[in-house]
Amino acid sequence: MTGDCVFCAIAAGTHPAPVVYEDEDTVAFLDITAVTPGHTLVVPRRHAADLWEIRPEDWAAVARTAHRIASRIRSELDPDGLTLFQANRAAGWQDVFHLHLHVVPRATNDRLHRPWVASPVPLERLEGMRRRLDLRTTAQN
Repeated sequence: MTGDCVFCAIAAGTHPAPVVYEDEDTVAFLDITAVTPGHTLVVPRRHAADLWEIRPEDWAAVARTAHRIASRIRSELDPDGLTLFQANRAAGWQDVFHLHLHVVPRATNDRLHRPWVASPVPLERLEGMRRRLDLRTTAQN
């Protein structure tokens, strides 16, 4: 547990939360600032501030739990869709600095909107960045 981290306290059971699932590696609980009914957060028990800090095995555990929660949301709430959202650092819209994955049930016309408008970029404009990020050309995998 990390000092004053509320999600560490929830994971440790020392801070109240509407927990819907827990296992050895993760805890899932309803978001107290839910944007839709059933909006659930999945957190690793082991503190990691963000995706750059989390151990791969803990991230895999978060994904497994999110899948389990999504299945339960589907069977119990029958949403029209589902959005997963995970933010990193203040510039990435993270507000609690313990990695968390939002599992948000969606309804058609629920008034939630994408934060950006997608528009195609020509492949030739992507080539320089593709080369910079291409893991196939480095020993780092």
